[in-house]
Amino acid sequence: NNKLFTLLVAVILLPFFGWMYYDWKNDAEAIPHAGVSRDILMGGKEGDTAQVQYFFHFPEPVVSHELSTGQIEALSQSGGEAEHYHVFGLTQAGYSTGTVYEVNWSKKWFKPGYRVWVEDLRVEFTYNTLNVFVTNAYPEGSCEYQATLDHERQHVAIHRQIYEQYQKVFQETLGKDPDIPLESRPLFADSLEDGKKRIGELISSALDPVFDQFKQDVQAEQAKLDSPESYAELRSRCQHW
Repeated sequence: NNKLFTLLVAVILLPFFGWMYYDWKNDAEAIPHAGVSRDILMGGKEGDTAQVQYFFHFPEPVVSHELSTGQIEALSQSGGEAEHYHVFGLTQAGYSTGTVYEVNWSKKWFKPGYRVWVEDLRVEFTYNTLNVFVTNAYPEGSCEYQATLDHERQHVAIHRQIYEQYQKVFQETLGKDPDIPLESRPLFADSLEDGKKRIGELISSALDPVFDQFKQDVQAEQAKLDSPESYAELRSRCQHW
């Protein structure tokens, strides 16, 4: 009968809608914590836009007091931000950028070539490593330990400050780039694969110089902190180096 049929349909559909609600709720809670910023690329016509998601992440540093001075110095030569003058600490940072995008296209009958443009774009600019090492040659709480840790925290602060500045630069650079294909200004390609490849190259040509400049600015500011004058001041704080 109708009541039994309705009950059967409800039993089938309720778990499905329950899962949809659960999945939506998890996404809604996860997105703010993932450092997602939403924006749009504006085209030449009203309503011609592409959605952009920016994923930013800067972790809290992980502090280690387990390595010897020699181990830290060896680590600094293998990819960390090398310290000099035997200040017994190291800040090891890793960062990366990348893009994922979706395209749309159209093609006229009996004519070669495709009109291809971006509809959704995801840009990731994240720190994936942030480790701080302080030599175990000095006990925690000692003047030398605290001076070294404070010095490394300054390195972390420089990373954070420049990273926050460049989040805005990434967004402004991409948002103002007139070469990113949208529906009102599509890219014409011989094939879809060629169109996708060329769109990727255009996005990279816009963002790669920004990332390169970010790395240069980070290195320049870190070098200032590791100047002889800075180390001399740091050493003057304690007596048992």
